[in-house]
Amino acid sequence: MSIQSRIAVCLASLALAPVALGQATGTTTTESTAVKSQIKSGVVETVAGNKVVLREADGLHEYNLPDGFKFQLDGKEVGVADLQPGTTVNALITDKVSTRNVTVTRIESGTVAQVAPGGIVIQEKGGDLKSYNFKDTAGNDIYYVKDGKEVPLRNVKKGERLSGTFVSTMPEQQVSQRTVVAKATQPAPPPEPVAMAAATPHRLPKTASPLPLLGMLALGAGLIALSLRAARTLR
Repeated sequence: MSIQSRIAVCLASLALAPVALGQATGTTTTESTAVKSQIKSGVVETVAGNKVVLREADGLHEYNLPDGFKFQLDGKEVGVADLQPGTTVNALITDKVSTRNVTVTRIESGTVAQVAPGGIVIQEKGGDLKSYNFKDTAGNDIYYVKDGKEVPLRNVKKGERLSGTFVSTMPEQQVSQRTVVAKATQPAPPPEPVAMAAATPHRLPKTASPLPLLGMLALGAGLIALSLRAARTLR
């Protein structure tokens, strides 16, 4: 196969699929983790299945809790169905997001044999041809590093001699993990009704008697009679 035919095959491969910096000589992976915590607190208004409506400081909010979700209540684990209206709920929600970035590098040396709209073809020292897209699978520009300088492949020219490290960044990967620690406090029981004592009428002691009153009335009547008789005698 002539060199022109091989170049044509490499150019066709640029249109069919990205060239793999897949035969990489080096892979660098960096990971970062971000942790964010928040507290949710409120009073249970209604419970229907796994849906709980809480009255929070800024109003009513509905939460659809996953199956098997548990609350800590009086040292025991209880399910959503065990919550009652008026129960106070406090939940600590922690979100942990891990981000993984992978950079692939390949050391290459050769002459640009052809430049196409989607990439280039490089002829190595031994005559082998390899094609490279201008962009990687994540849509990032592929570039090579020479003498500490980054040069995008789309900027190279036919016949240019390349010698350096080709760099490609893989799609960013994120893994999210959420943990929730929820505690519930039962509503206070209603106060017991206060018993009212029945009012009892006051009664006179059994020793009380109307006889002294009658005696006083008789004495008064006798005094009046004597006074009338004395008045007649003086006349």
